[in-house]
Amino acid sequence: MATFALLQHYIEYITSPTVLLTILLLVGPILYTVRLERSIAARTITPSVIPGCRSLGLTGRSNLSGQHEQHSSSNDGGPHVKALFTYPIKSCRGVELAAAEVESTGLKYDRLLTFAQLVSKPDPGQDKNSSGISEPSEEWQHQWRFITMREHPKLALVRTELWVPDSRGRATNVNGPGDNDLQVPATKPRTRSRTRGSTLIGQLEKGRKASIRPASEDWAAQGGCLMVRFPFEPDFNPLGLRTEEVTIMLPLTPTPERAEAKNYTTEDLSIWKDNPQAVNVTNEIDKLALDKLRYFLGVSNPLALFRVNSQQQRAVTRCLPTDRPKEDFKVGFADAFPVNILGLASVRATDAQLPPNADVKGKLDARRFRANIYVSGIEAFGEDTWKKITVGRRIGRDKDGLYECDAEYHVACRTARCKLPNVDPDTGVKDRNEPYTTLGKTRKVDKGAYPHPCLGMQTIPLFERGMVRVGDAIQVLESGEHYYEKMFD
Repeated sequence: MATFALLQHYIEYITSPTVLLTILLLVGPILYTVRLERSIAARTITPSVIPGCRSLGLTGRSNLSGQHEQHSSSNDGGPHVKALFTYPIKSCRGVELAAAEVESTGLKYDRLLTFAQLVSKPDPGQDKNSSGISEPSEEWQHQWRFITMREHPKLALVRTELWVPDSRGRATNVNGPGDNDLQVPATKPRTRSRTRGSTLIGQLEKGRKASIRPASEDWAAQGGCLMVRFPFEPDFNPLGLRTEEVTIMLPLTPTPERAEAKNYTTEDLSIWKDNPQAVNVTNEIDKLALDKLRYFLGVSNPLALFRVNSQQQRAVTRCLPTDRPKEDFKVGFADAFPVNILGLASVRATDAQLPPNADVKGKLDARRFRANIYVSGIEAFGEDTWKKITVGRRIGRDKDGLYECDAEYHVACRTARCKLPNVDPDTGVKDRNEPYTTLGKTRKVDKGAYPHPCLGMQTIPLFERGMVRVGDAIQVLESGEHYYEKMFD
């Protein structure tokens, strides 16, 4: 009886006009704000398809879905491409492909853009205060410097989608669930070919001609669209009601008119030891979206987005092919070399060497290592001795016109590793130790790279244009020892 009376008392209290008014005054503004934000978002929501374009990439599945399963290399058909990834924005989530065009600087769209922050440092000749610190002044030196998951692990949660002009006039998916618009016949000659139609040359020529579209189809006229998405959660977020997905849309190949209208500028960008002039395309991003991205990543300095300047690409100066001394090899925003290759068996072997108490034990994801080409059909670390390989097809031109043949790659060196693979690609959380600690104990296999461990191989395409697809066989033309040449002395 006493319990019932107490309950009745509380009901009367809660339903009293004074309490109801108080609740309304407290909760009302919150609900109104959430509704207003969602109303604004609904008016600016990004469509699921881009008119005149199609999505480029696998959907609904991944060729790495069985990466943790053990396979015998002797029963796996020899070395072949298991998965392909291109990373349109450096250190952001990549796009998995069934097939990819390859250029001399790497996979098409790979590391086409990078985020950078403005860093400032005092002039060496500037006077210091009594504490030995230079006071901030206009004489300080300012420079844009690229950022990566090493210092901003939440970049792993910035998703990218590639939308390319659709020659068929409807929005579809190029690579998923299993096909690619630029298809190579399942069986192809291992010699030169000049046939057209369903061959690689014919498909590439058809795609190039069809991509010329009226200016009214805006994104198609800009060479397609790169859609960038990231989750944003403000500090005040009751019940998670204010969590939103922010979308940024960028042109893949902006026209000169768009560059002028958006006021693109060319500025120095610090990327490792290089300072190339890159194209600042930050004006493509709405200021509010840029502020949210900066907050999401935890960047305290001004943030900008840069695009590779095709006239100012960085030179590859290390571990070059000795039989091509007069050739110049270039790279965009990749760390040092155009294409990275990694054997899945090597990742599984590294996983097996992790300590039993490691959080990633038994589930080390190959995506942590951000390779372009993942390889099956070889033993663990079998790629360590590759010196020259062929994979996929190349497009060449001679006096008789275009031809296609095997695509050769110079395997330049091993990939020296830092702590970036400690970042979980699904959560953006950086593990304090693994897998870098284990790699440091087991993979210091190259004296030239010491004290860094190595995993995977860096390669240089020995052609201007070609294509590689999942399932392509890899032929090892030359093998031997590698000695890593350091970027910094």
